[in-house]
Amino acid sequence: MNYSIKKKKGDQSRCFNCGVPFAKAFLAHTEISQLIDRLHHQELHVLSSSPFPTSNIMPAPTNTLLIEGSFSELADEFAQYIDALRKEGSLQSEIAPLLEPLRQQEQSEGEADLKQRDEVLKKLVSSATALNSAPEKEITSAYNLLVHLVHQSSDADVFLPRICTYLAKPITTSPQFGPTLAISILTTIFNTLSSNDSSRYHVLLAVVAVIRQSGSGIAFEALKPQLTSQLPTWLAAWELDSDDTRKLHIAIADASTAAGDEDLAQTHIVQALETIDAADVSKPDSRELAVRALATALRRSTVFDFAPLTASDAVQALRSSDSILFELLEIFTSDTLDAYDTFVAANPLASISGGVLAESADALQTKMRLLTLTSLASSTPSRSLPYATIASALRVPASDVEMWVIDTIRAGLVEGRLSQLKSEFLVHRATYRVFGEKQWSEVQGRLMVWRRSLENVLSVIRSERERFAREGIQAAADQEANANRNGNGDRRRIQPAQPQAREVEATAE
Repeated sequence: MNYSIKKKKGDQSRCFNCGVPFAKAFLAHTEISQLIDRLHHQELHVLSSSPFPTSNIMPAPTNTLLIEGSFSELADEFAQYIDALRKEGSLQSEIAPLLEPLRQQEQSEGEADLKQRDEVLKKLVSSATALNSAPEKEITSAYNLLVHLVHQSSDADVFLPRICTYLAKPITTSPQFGPTLAISILTTIFNTLSSNDSSRYHVLLAVVAVIRQSGSGIAFEALKPQLTSQLPTWLAAWELDSDDTRKLHIAIADASTAAGDEDLAQTHIVQALETIDAADVSKPDSRELAVRALATALRRSTVFDFAPLTASDAVQALRSSDSILFELLEIFTSDTLDAYDTFVAANPLASISGGVLAESADALQTKMRLLTLTSLASSTPSRSLPYATIASALRVPASDVEMWVIDTIRAGLVEGRLSQLKSEFLVHRATYRVFGEKQWSEVQGRLMVWRRSLENVLSVIRSERERFAREGIQAAADQEANANRNGNGDRRRIQPAQPQAREVEATAE
């Protein structure tokens, strides 16, 4: 198939200038490096390098694929190749009548009939599923040729999503390098499209699907920075509807879960929830997503803030469809271990929403203890918690209290200092799990305490200032009095001399 990628046929040629936002990261993969070595023996050539024009965040090199030949010639060769793979039927003979008028237009250098090209491409693309059974060394070349042909249609967006679905499926002739080949080809497709082309959505969706199916942690870590830095920009540029946006977020969440990144998975599940309109919250898909998001948040040892979930219309709809699960959410939002144990005694976890939390009893109880300690720390007026109080609330031995306090500090829920001498935890900061009327009252009480303390400080300062002023005035008065006494004494000592001076003066006269 190499001849189809670079075949000199006069000046009928086309170049794809394509930035590589994925490739830069994927090239670090050992398998990709091996793949590139093989591609150098095919007809994929890097002809130039320049900053990737569609990204303001991460510049990347530019790949240029040089494919020569007229549309009719390349389409005929591609059909011949598909026939060789399928070993049945004749795609070449099927498209021959459609190619003949196109050949005449090309020879006369007339304007191409795009509708006629589209008819040819419909048949080529529908048969291109056979490419996944092509020899490993020919798959990339064959798909590159197909992409080139599709870009000469009246609307490439009609055909590219279907090609992406093919690439998201396993490449049967290359179990080891199949995912790497698919990602490489999808990267090429992604970068032949303009930055605001919505077809990029289908390409990215296929890339995520390949990574999830392959279970490659390295590939996922390579894609992850793009999801963090570029995805919001891409979504804004593509102007997707709510359904497509939600589908992409769910796909990323699935890939994240497969790669073991539960935090990123939860982030995208919550973002998927945000795309559900209030009118659609009762739909089965919306309910399923809300249950998944809620169950995952409850299980995750790093999720303690449930506000994004309670703000979701889809989660609020669980109040009717899954009332027991929603009641559990309310307990984790604001209640304590006592309420949780009472709830579980009446509602076994295996019976809640199809058993989504059946295997999570230990994780839920551990999280509930951390949250209970957080509530204790945030509500104590003295900012001092005796070990005995903590042990009683958490239902743990007194010897384990320090361990639970340290775990709560590590979770970022509280800050403070343990005093083994006094057997107490001195609270410096505590997170409020909810902030309602009760919490406002607590804040008001603390502000009043601080106000009284400040008033006492101000009173002391005012008294000291007044005392200092009085002492200053008294000191000034004493100094003046001393000065006056000293002045009178001097005058008395000088006065006898003055008459004597006059007498001398008089005698002199």
